[in-house]
Amino acid sequence: MLRKRLMAGLAVLALVGIIAGCGGETGGNEAANTLNLQGYVTVDAYHYDEATGSYIHFYHDESSNTLTTIGKNWIEDQLGDSPGTDPAKWISLSTSSTAFSAAWTQIPTEIASGGLTRAAGTYASTGDGVWTISKTFTATATHTDVQLTGLQWASTGDGNLMAANTFTAVTLASDDSLTVTWTLTLS
Repeated sequence: MLRKRLMAGLAVLALVGIIAGCGGETGGNEAANTLNLQGYVTVDAYHYDEATGSYIHFYHDESSNTLTTIGKNWIEDQLGDSPGTDPAKWISLSTSSTAFSAAWTQIPTEIASGGLTRAAGTYASTGDGVWTISKTFTATATHTDVQLTGLQWASTGDGNLMAANTFTAVTLASDDSLTVTWTLTLS
């Protein structure tokens, strides 16, 4: 059901892009030259049950991400110039509830301790022009209201945020895990 809604949403976004004239000037063949990158982020949290030694799923959120301005320019460089940077594979987290801006170059108040520091996700191709970057974090301290994630092309620092997304706040205790999966579709 969710995949059908996502596909319908992608079709609407592509149609809006074509109607808005986002395609190149090709003598009436704008749709053939339209390039879209859509994505969404899935966040799942698991509580560690010491009695059974297993993880129990207690949280799920899935929503569309927003591409930053510098993210668009980075993609342009990767596809059309001379890529000289790491792939966008680094996942960051924050407890900030600040409203997202495409002008961001990093997420505000990025978590830098307690098992939720920026980390390289695992890349997986899931079809032609579709891939995921996924990371499971294990909290080593309590984190209250984790609710923002970033996808970045460097392991540290500012000026490397490709996309960001908020999700419903979740609180993690020590030993709880949080899995963040970025799904990106190029069409």
